[in-house]
Amino acid sequence: MITKNAFYVIDTEVKKSINNILYKLREIHESNYILFLANGEYISDNSRPNNFLIDYRIDTYKEETRSDFLFKFMEKYYSFPINQDKADDNYYRMNLELMIYTHIWESKPFLKKMYRIAHLIQGQDYDWDLQVPDRGKHDFIRCHIRQVFKDLNLDIWKVIKKGFHTSLRNAFAHSEYSFDAMNNHNRINLYNYRGASWELKTITFDEWSERFVYSALLSCHFLSLIHQRRKNLIKELGKDSFKIKLPKQSREVIIKYNENRDEFISKS
Repeated sequence: MITKNAFYVIDTEVKKSINNILYKLREIHESNYILFLANGEYISDNSRPNNFLIDYRIDTYKEETRSDFLFKFMEKYYSFPINQDKADDNYYRMNLELMIYTHIWESKPFLKKMYRIAHLIQGQDYDWDLQVPDRGKHDFIRCHIRQVFKDLNLDIWKVIKKGFHTSLRNAFAHSEYSFDAMNNHNRINLYNYRGASWELKTITFDEWSERFVYSALLSCHFLSLIHQRRKNLIKELGKDSFKIKLPKQSREVIIKYNENRDEFISKS
């Protein structure tokens, strides 16, 4: 269960943390900020004259499918209509939340964007050919995303910590859980617990609600605020053409953003 007030406090915290990293990236390196918004990607295809692609859409399509469902879910269960000041402990809704939670933290397009912006803010070059591991996402998220933000003193690391936990993701992905409301326990039992100090054996319904809300709002706002920045790019920077440098090329390339079609095209 989570109250309406707690939900909106988290909502504000999450949006602020995301806006902070987007502002930070723009300040540090405008060209990489553009590349990030333009979805630069390396495509391993020998038939292509250029493997470094601007405006790669496949990841966008993958996220649209998941995000559309997530937005509708949040509108249905967390809109808090008049006279409702909390979300109750509904098993049907919570089962859906467990699946959504797993999808969020298994989403490669989402994790790629999180990784890229973390390392761009750190001053590294844009990682065109980024491969999110099929296994070992715990270390990928904890060490290569969350810790990087923490080292840079950016509060989004706290948002990730409050949302993500490997015990939860693994238990839900493999159906190793059950709801336990007997004797007012009001908890989720996790059967993938092996006794390690970092593992969770149980989590209360209230603790679960908080972790889910942090994760869901991070996913929703991260993607929507990035798209908002993209759509407002010309207004924000006062131009529609931008210089970027492709790997293995000595010259700069000019790309242009078409706001009406929401697309980047190469001009040279």
